[in-house]
Amino acid sequence: MAAAQAGVTAPTTSAPSHRTIDVGRVSAALALNTLDKVPTKKEVFESTQSVKVIGKKQMETAGPAGGAGQALAVAPGVNTQTDSPAGGSRTTISINGMKTGWSNIAGNANDGTVMVTFDGVPMVDPAYGVWGSPEVPQMSMIKGIAVTYGPGYPINRWFNNIGGSINFIPLQPTAKAGASIGGFYGSFNTRGIHFNVRTGNIDGWSAILAGGLTSAGNYLTGYGFNNPSNNYAYYAKVIKRFQGGHFSFGAYAARGVAYRPLAIPVSPNSNVTVNGLDANGNSIPGPIYSQQTTGFYTTVPYSVYWKEAFNTSYILYSKFYDHLSCNLTLHNLLWYRHGSREHLHYNTYSPGALNQYYLAKSDTYGDKLYFTDRLPWNTVSFGGYFLNNKYNSLLEFYNPSPAQAQYNPIVGAPVNGSLSVPNGDSHSSYLYMTDLAAFIQDDIQPVRNLRITPGLRVVTFNTNFVNNEAAQFPLNGYNNGVNAYGTSGDRQPNSSTSFTDVEPSIGANWQITPNVAVYANYSTAYKAPAGATGTYAHDLASSLKPQSSSQYQFGVKAYVPHDGLLNRASFGANYYHLNDTNEIIPIPVVSHLYSLFASGSSTFSGVNLYFEDDPLYNIHIFSNLSFEKAVYSNYVNPHGVSYDGLPVSDVPAQTANIGAYYQWYHAGVVYEPRIWWQYTGAQNIYNNNTGAPTNQKLPAFGIWNAALRVHIGHQYLFAGLHKLSVNVDVLNLLNKQYNSYQYISSGGYYGVAGQMLADPGMPRAVYVSLEGHFA
Repeated sequence: MAAAQAGVTAPTTSAPSHRTIDVGRVSAALALNTLDKVPTKKEVFESTQSVKVIGKKQMETAGPAGGAGQALAVAPGVNTQTDSPAGGSRTTISINGMKTGWSNIAGNANDGTVMVTFDGVPMVDPAYGVWGSPEVPQMSMIKGIAVTYGPGYPINRWFNNIGGSINFIPLQPTAKAGASIGGFYGSFNTRGIHFNVRTGNIDGWSAILAGGLTSAGNYLTGYGFNNPSNNYAYYAKVIKRFQGGHFSFGAYAARGVAYRPLAIPVSPNSNVTVNGLDANGNSIPGPIYSQQTTGFYTTVPYSVYWKEAFNTSYILYSKFYDHLSCNLTLHNLLWYRHGSREHLHYNTYSPGALNQYYLAKSDTYGDKLYFTDRLPWNTVSFGGYFLNNKYNSLLEFYNPSPAQAQYNPIVGAPVNGSLSVPNGDSHSSYLYMTDLAAFIQDDIQPVRNLRITPGLRVVTFNTNFVNNEAAQFPLNGYNNGVNAYGTSGDRQPNSSTSFTDVEPSIGANWQITPNVAVYANYSTAYKAPAGATGTYAHDLASSLKPQSSSQYQFGVKAYVPHDGLLNRASFGANYYHLNDTNEIIPIPVVSHLYSLFASGSSTFSGVNLYFEDDPLYNIHIFSNLSFEKAVYSNYVNPHGVSYDGLPVSDVPAQTANIGAYYQWYHAGVVYEPRIWWQYTGAQNIYNNNTGAPTNQKLPAFGIWNAALRVHIGHQYLFAGLHKLSVNVDVLNLLNKQYNSYQYISSGGYYGVAGQMLADPGMPRAVYVSLEGHFA
């Protein structure tokens, strides 16, 4: 009673929920739509798919500065890798081995195979297929994350769901007005602020405005430079409700900027010093650079190397929902997205071309329209979407130094490099893309405890590639269509492709008791050839095929609203098997853009388990566990050498996490200590020098983390401030030293082929945050 009077209450359990199996009852349900809202535990339980929802409690494991990549790490079968403590830096994310995002990942066979959406709107470039985690750097505005394993239902698919999907569902307009504001400060000079303001319902209208900014140094520092980053995100949404439906308008803007440090040599080599190379490619004397000699987290001086990466995403969208009749509803989504990635790069380890500039811009608009019809024995959704995308890629290597100017055979004299006339490799091209899709998704429930979800989707990918090199750089050594400055990769002519494919799927869920169900599903999916302009610039268009996957899963689910120590408890265990074919695998070449490709097909199989429960009103526990085996059924490197049967690189054999939250009340204040453990199993590393996977392994590592939140009752606060909380997070509590990623270099960064390079994981980090809630 005292706690309630103080304005701070702990969660309570709900009353038991009972339901009976009613043969022949008309179902009001439909296939789980993960794009419109945060799915409930009951909806996940009743679906025929494998879906994991990451709520606010588990998102907190990312810490106050963490972005999308850090928050996703708690889902089973999800692995993330980054080189920064904050959300402005890029992260590689994999779901059961299928990946999206960038970091330092070499030989990334399955990148761009996971769809990422914000409030159901696609954030991925259709042409390139890859999403950058700095596009969602602020987790304060995210209400929940829905992770789908495998292609999922046709109604939820976009253009690259072949390995899975991630939907970030933001905070939504509410019926009641309110606001919150918070800030934090911590290790590596990390600091940030975030807010949200909700208007409440005003004559059927309601709106929300949210935003946040973060800046941070890095635990990877060297010789006075701390590789800083910063990011922001802003979001607004207005919704109007009317009888039988609603429409809404949304806008989202995000930007992440980060200095990206080089991977660090694990062991010393006398040819690699912290001072880089001279004009003749010889090592400049100085301290030998490696984790063992100059420090585990030490990076090279700014004067020797730096790379600044910019990622932006701007989205405008509108949703419309209307009951056309008692059984027929209309759904429409209209959207536009502009995205860009920009790199500024200086590297004295590459004396031929000190500077690099890269800019990729993408503009996409589209519309998705579908209907849902509730029939006596089933619910059918049918419709489709179209989208148009323009993708422009520009990459230049140049050296402005007269002493290192390169001879241009067309000009007939040395050329000092610049952005307008690069004297190294260059790339300029456009890819125009039109995607069309039509689908039908059925949800059949002949009896209350059985659900069958057949579906069919037809997709078309139309592309038009334009080689713009000669037009962009008319003085850049072009002679009969061949670049005079090495293998820039722009030798393929203009081309176009068109692919049409059919994607069948089916799933079933049988509730053997009101709280336990068994389920299974099968699906196929396709995506356009990976790599956007790079792929079309390097390979003959006639050789390209859509990348495709086929997957089956089966497992058991449980959901218990209330039964003794099981309160809002959910459990899931499933086996999956996925074949990924027609892979195009990029292999970096020294001081150039991706200009070699391997080809292959891979097989992923494993088991995912999760459990979440509130055994007592003041205790919350969760656990996720996965086991995976990933091998190449076919792998041929650019030289025609086969590596069939070798493991897929950078896929942990196991991942796991477990955590517990506890609450107790004293004198108008609620204290909430939290502890959790994150484990990443051994994973095979890639050899850039041979362009092939290996059996060498990065060791496993486990990280303990802890936090304490204090909720202060409103009797201690001024009027209008409903709640105030103070939080202390300690990530990597035991300060474990480990590498989160390793690969064998081809010599592109330091001029020494065969060297093992690594990205260290974050050491201990401490953050203090404060947040206030109004109404």
